[in-house]
Amino acid sequence: MQKALHWLVVILCAAQVSTSWAIVRTHVAHAAGGHPDPIDMLLHQVHAWTGWTIFGLVAGRMLLRFYKGAPPLPSGLPRWSVIASGISHSALYAVLLALPLTGTLAMYVSGWFAPVHQLLTRLLLALMVAHVGAAFWHLLYRKDRVVQAMLPQQSPLATSQS
Repeated sequence: MQKALHWLVVILCAAQVSTSWAIVRTHVAHAAGGHPDPIDMLLHQVHAWTGWTIFGLVAGRMLLRFYKGAPPLPSGLPRWSVIASGISHSALYAVLLALPLTGTLAMYVSGWFAPVHQLLTRLLLALMVAHVGAAFWHLLYRKDRVVQAMLPQQSPLATSQS
C-alpha cells in the first residue's frame, strides 16, 4: 500500500506541474479586469483538488508508516545515510502537506500565502531531485535493491538481499 501511495503521489505531483500555469493565467486575467479562460478555470480547480488529494494521500501514508513502520532499509548502510533518509523523507512529507495548505490559504484567505506556496514548490523540486539522486546512488553505486523494492510487484524485503 505504501508503494502504491508513493507512486500515486508522484503522478499527482506531475499533474500539479502541468496545471500550475493555468493558475498564473487566471490571476493575470483577474488582475487585468477580464475573465479567465474557462479551460484555465477548470485547470485551476483540477490543481486545487489534486493538491487536496495529495494532502490526503500523504496523511494516509504517514499513518501507514506510523502503524506498520517504514519499509526495511538494506543492511550495511552508513549511519549518515540512514539519518539523511529520515530527514529527507520527513521534509518531503512536511512540504507535501504544507503545499496544499498554503495554496488553499492563497486562494481563499490572502494572496500573502502565494509567495510561500511558490517557495515551497521550489523546495519540493529540490527535495525531489535529491530523492531521485539518492535512488540512483542506491541503484548504481550501492546496488542494494532499494529502487527495485519501490517498483510494483517487488517485496520490500528484497532490499535486505544483495
